[in-house]
Amino acid sequence: MLVQKISGIFILALCLFAPSLYAQKAKPQTVHRIIYEVKPNEWYLTQAKLWQKVVQKNPKNPEAWRNYYLAVRYSRPAQFTPQAFKEKNQKMEKILREMGQNVPNSYDYYFLKFYHYSAYKKGDINLLKKAYAIHPDRPELYYFFIIYYFTHNNPKKAETFCKKLYRSKDIIPDLIDYNYNVMASCKPNAVLFTNGDNDTYPVWVLQSAKNIRPDITVINASLTMGYPKYLQQLLKKRHIAIDTLKLKHKTRGDFLKALINQIKSASPDTPIYIALTLPGNNIKTLQDSLYIVGLAYRYSTEKLDNLALLNRNVSEKFRLDYLQHSWYTEDYLAKKSMDMLNLNYAVIFSTLVDHLYLSGQIEQANHWKKLALSLARKGGNQKLVRYLNSLMSEPNKEK
Repeated sequence: MLVQKISGIFILALCLFAPSLYAQKAKPQTVHRIIYEVKPNEWYLTQAKLWQKVVQKNPKNPEAWRNYYLAVRYSRPAQFTPQAFKEKNQKMEKILREMGQNVPNSYDYYFLKFYHYSAYKKGDINLLKKAYAIHPDRPELYYFFIIYYFTHNNPKKAETFCKKLYRSKDIIPDLIDYNYNVMASCKPNAVLFTNGDNDTYPVWVLQSAKNIRPDITVINASLTMGYPKYLQQLLKKRHIAIDTLKLKHKTRGDFLKALINQIKSASPDTPIYIALTLPGNNIKTLQDSLYIVGLAYRYSTEKLDNLALLNRNVSEKFRLDYLQHSWYTEDYLAKKSMDMLNLNYAVIFSTLVDHLYLSGQIEQANHWKKLALSLARKGGNQKLVRYLNSLMSEPNKEK
């Protein structure tokens, strides 16, 4: 199957999101949320120490506390043990307690306290509202309002904040285009499984703010595992009834498989897609039924001519100008993240190149090969670069 043929390249494309280590000057630097920028672990560990010194000297500086908290949150312990993560969490909670003592009425305190406890479904929405009252123009708040209102059965409020997020321009245009193409990979009235922030919020924003593909039901795999009632409500709108009790206590991969089986059993004609951004270990048990048709897999238990679908989606439905003519400078905040995400294009283009060469469409094949090579190089995937360079037209192969 096609997926098996390129799985090694694809898994590498998804797992390469780990910037190389480099030395940093020993000075405190702004710690951005990882939705915008990811740094090496050593950088976060260093920044945690530096910002700790800053708050010790000036405990009334809320921004210093914010950077200190985020550096600790995004750093990884030396050992991946339950005790190590427990100690890390205790450290974050200690920071929040000290913030409460020193900057109790600050925007950063309200926001971070909600941010911290929302991971345990204990985030107090009143904290978020207090932060919003201080800085209603901060788009980082909108993401949390969207999640909260979607999962608490208030889609109209969630859509209001999706529109605010769109108007804020906080999501970079490249990411909007990428997710437009994810949706363009799907048939009408599809169910689309997504993975995280960068493949979920942009889809919600396009649906709510621009009324693009509202027919697609978006199921964020991580989110719905923790909110079974929300999952039931999503599918109830499609007249699909599921038994969430049968989904409890499963690993993410088993959860996906069991849920897809339930959806297919209740509604056999519903097209199901999985975004390429889901980790390989989450979809391993489904691999024999997955076909790449664009920036998403199509789930099908019957054999599918996915190459024809892939060619049509990429050639006729995708917005691709931004891959060659982005208006951002080379130093915009999310550039590295975007370069890594765009490796998924390089993978699907490489599949198309091989197909087009074999069918004698040399000019088209060369076009997609050139673009795929450019993206693979930007993303630093040398394995994919070598694979693409090994592809050649059928006449050359015969020689």
